[in-house]
Amino acid sequence: MELCALIHVSVAQMILTLSLALMLAPQSQTPQEPTYQWVDTGFDMALFAIENPENAKSKALRINDDLASKEGVIPEPTSGYILTDTIIVETIDLGDLAAIANGTTESWVELMDGAPGFSLVHTASVSTAIDLLPVLDAVYGDDAAYLDAERPWALRALPTDPNFSNQWHLRNTLNPIADVNAEGAWNNGYTGTGVVVGIVDGGVETSHPDLDNNYNSTASQSGGNSSHGTSCAGVSSAEANNGRGGVGVAYDSNWAKLYYGGSSTNVAAFGHRNDINDIKSNSWGPFDNGTISYLTSSERSAFESAIATGRGGLGEVFAWAAGNGGTADRVEYDPYASSRFTLAIGAIGDNDTRSYYNEHGSSMTVVAHSDGNNRGIYTTTSGQGYTSNFGGTSSASPLGAGVVALMLDANPALTWRDVQAVLIESARKNDGNNSNWLVNGVGYDVNINYGFGAIDADAATQLAATWSNLPAEQSSTSGVQTVNTAIPDNNTTGLTRTFTIPDDITIEAVELKMNIDHNYIGDIVVSLVSPGGTNSILTKKRNDSQNDFNNYILTTLRCWGESSAGTWTIKVSDEDSGTTGTWENYTLTVYGHDGGGVGTTLTIAAPTFQSGASTTVAVTNGTASATTWLAVSTTGTGSYSIPALGITLNIANPIPLGGAQQTDGAGATSFLVSVPAGASGRAYWLQALQSGKVSNVLNDTVL
Repeated sequence: MELCALIHVSVAQMILTLSLALMLAPQSQTPQEPTYQWVDTGFDMALFAIENPENAKSKALRINDDLASKEGVIPEPTSGYILTDTIIVETIDLGDLAAIANGTTESWVELMDGAPGFSLVHTASVSTAIDLLPVLDAVYGDDAAYLDAERPWALRALPTDPNFSNQWHLRNTLNPIADVNAEGAWNNGYTGTGVVVGIVDGGVETSHPDLDNNYNSTASQSGGNSSHGTSCAGVSSAEANNGRGGVGVAYDSNWAKLYYGGSSTNVAAFGHRNDINDIKSNSWGPFDNGTISYLTSSERSAFESAIATGRGGLGEVFAWAAGNGGTADRVEYDPYASSRFTLAIGAIGDNDTRSYYNEHGSSMTVVAHSDGNNRGIYTTTSGQGYTSNFGGTSSASPLGAGVVALMLDANPALTWRDVQAVLIESARKNDGNNSNWLVNGVGYDVNINYGFGAIDADAATQLAATWSNLPAEQSSTSGVQTVNTAIPDNNTTGLTRTFTIPDDITIEAVELKMNIDHNYIGDIVVSLVSPGGTNSILTKKRNDSQNDFNNYILTTLRCWGESSAGTWTIKVSDEDSGTTGTWENYTLTVYGHDGGGVGTTLTIAAPTFQSGASTTVAVTNGTASATTWLAVSTTGTGSYSIPALGITLNIANPIPLGGAQQTDGAGATSFLVSVPAGASGRAYWLQALQSGKVSNVLNDTVL
């Protein structure tokens, strides 16, 4: 359903109050005797005992008198039904439908999203909707109008493996927020079926009884075994319900064994059977000692080839352990983990806070649960054994890779870039009181400890299932910019250079290639500020006695979703005495896409909504004198395409707030949102849109 259809009818002006009133208002908790009524739900015509018929939603019991056995035994009432105040009608004539509905009760109508030919009638309560049904039946027919209701659903049982209870990273019963939230994804049917996770390591025990049935020999290389690789494979893909050990997060996925080593060995692993391997998990990298390392040209070429041709052109997905060097190291010093071609996955523990060894980094994508607070990770190990002490970002990477397998189970059409986007969009803001959280130029929460937050398997798979792929990748580069200036020694002011990019690209990643002549590069601090004002620290003062930056690529994701257009500021300083050097040149390259997906220059800002008060939502940086809408969701992020406007919203089930506004000559306007009393504690997501543009997403909870 396009947005224009939503606002076509006369309800456009009342939506400002009704949409929030209907969905944000808390439900009455007043106990009362159930009301018994026959209700047509579309999937059943039955007698229900309705708990709270005057509410917008009510629990209900199905009375099963009509299901008596041949012996006359009547089943007990069935619980788990939820009746709503909404009627589904098979018509697209909103004018006639509104006239009929409003003839008996106050209501508003809209076209039904995702089902052409159907509309929705929203009434004041469950009982009002039930009373209206006979009126609509008389006009549209018995089968053309029925109550929108939820029947009880059978959830998949949790794995029965004897030590599943030890796998707190999958289901944390002591601190339920501090796990990867796999259960929701499993319940929705996503277990990794048909997806292959390559474990790039020192080998995997292929005969391990908790791994052998999921082993894909065709996708594998030949070689020996290692306990480390065996543990990684168990985290992603250990079998379920086989009476042994625990499970992998993607317990129905296949896994393959691949090998790291010298450049040629690595290149062979990166390129091996990318027609079968969908994801490659890498829990290895350079020493985590605070010194920079280089990616060879052949390895970078192998990455480029894998993302260009892997998975039939959708791109191989590389998950990478972000590193265990703590605050003495940074992800940027590891050219594998920090590459824009990989997902740098850091670690948090069972308290949902930073693992003590987790590194900082502007190129960190997300974090996943591992050891480092209290408990370790239970998984497979050498021979037929198990360990409860696996950890490090070595464990976080295959956990993240396994979640990607669940995402590809939900939507096999995701490209490698879309996988990154879905992980970022669905990430959960963990450790919310951490002082390193900041909001980038278009509203994304980002943290040097956590990237964009903790991986949430349930949220990631739900978003993946409805995701519309990003537009084709675009890039803009400064080319080589000569500096050839001495860097002041032991001086935090350093040197600053700016470059203006005219191209308006929605940013996904930014690479800064640096050439600096210096005899002790540990003295060098490099930072980058985007046109949107987001600062990325790329190196810090450290013990690194190497000479020079030679075409060294520093990568940041912190500007995700911002516009590339405008002035970029690069700062280089030498913050210790004794050695001096020269900043020779730099090349700044921005990678992203042209609108339609996450973020554009269109920006919204607003204070937190307050129950019973009006709040102004400011829209800026839009197209001048253009029609602009504000949409709200109360269900979360998602992917909602509006082809008529050439855009995709990043919120689920959007509803317009008020009528359209026209921006002024500077591309700005505002919306006055009235929040009904009693809405405190309800979450909401806001996004503005114009033809060809969407804004950042504002997510908050009504005060």
